[in-house]
Amino acid sequence: MNRLVTFYGTSIGKKLVVAITGLIMYGFIIGHMLGNLKAFGGATALDQYAEMLREIGAQFLGNTTFLWIARVTLIGAVVLHVVTIIQLVQRNRAGQPTRKIRRRNASTLAAKWMAISGTLILVFIVIHLAQFTFGWIDIHQTGTEGFVYGAVYSNIWGAFNVWWVALFYIAMMAMVCMHVYHGAWSMCQTLGIDAPDRNNLIRMSSAGLAIVLFVGFSAVPLAMLTNAVPSPEESLKTESVTNEQSDEAERTLSGDLG
Repeated sequence: MNRLVTFYGTSIGKKLVVAITGLIMYGFIIGHMLGNLKAFGGATALDQYAEMLREIGAQFLGNTTFLWIARVTLIGAVVLHVVTIIQLVQRNRAGQPTRKIRRRNASTLAAKWMAISGTLILVFIVIHLAQFTFGWIDIHQTGTEGFVYGAVYSNIWGAFNVWWVALFYIAMMAMVCMHVYHGAWSMCQTLGIDAPDRNNLIRMSSAGLAIVLFVGFSAVPLAMLTNAVPSPEESLKTESVTNEQSDEAERTLSGDLG
């Protein structure tokens, strides 16, 4: 344990912690984005996906326990990520006096941006949980149903039909994705993956990942705000009609075969 604390006290140790916690965050946001896109499959698809997440390991751990382990792990990773970056910023300020001022200032500004954006992302996660997990922040478009536990599609539909809520989430995802871009590049440097002959590819890949995440996360609030996807009631009605048609087709096919 003492060795770990000592190693964490070094610049290399802190950068490695930033890289590892960054990987945890990347894994979570990629999975979260893919889950959010279930909204384009309708209310049932998204709600069933959310229920599946709550039921992972339920027989051994209890309902939603695994999901809460994942959430606590994410929050812990973000806190450690932000705290460590702030410590690196402070260390950079007291950097070697022999460095060129321009290079030192550029490095410090980049680190400052990561610390600031990381802190705001942590605040955003808390707001996100308060609104869509606990229902403590219950802001919905007039005429839509308020927060209902488990009704994920209805909850986000009502919230994202408030224009400033949708734009707030899109703006925060822009910040997250800018953090992802710089963080992915920095992580490659920390892990020694960067090299002059592949730095351009790494930068392009980092930018590509950030753009995909931004488009993927922004698509749902934008689609709901503009009514490009149906309301919960319309979605369930369409699914009911589709299921009835499918059942009728199966009965017809069974009759023909019989």
